[in-house]
Amino acid sequence: PDHDDAHGNIAGSDRLWGAVKTVIVADLVMSVDNVIAIAGAAQGAGDGHQMPLVIFGLLVSIPIIVWGSQLVIKLMDRFPMIITLGGMLLGWIAGTMAVSDPALANPAPMY
Repeated sequence: PDHDDAHGNIAGSDRLWGAVKTVIVADLVMSVDNVIAIAGAAQGAGDGHQMPLVIFGLLVSIPIIVWGSQLVIKLMDRFPMIITLGGMLLGWIAGTMAVSDPALANPAPMY
């Protein structure tokens, strides 16, 4: 083998830190996404119940994300219908949020 090829000049630490940064950014984006989803799901509750539902949702979702991801992947591989059901649930929640949006519920009067 030729020892003067370009493969010998790969800087491993740069690639490692790039991957670490990518994982950190992805985790932050998914965390914000979970907070928004939980807040949206709790939006239909009464005024006194919204914050406790958000806190409960975060306390439940964080362990599921941290410890349950491998289990969920295995279940999705074994039962693909779980993916469809999850998409249906997200669609239902998004539709409920869109229909109850104050900007859509009370449009500005036409002059």
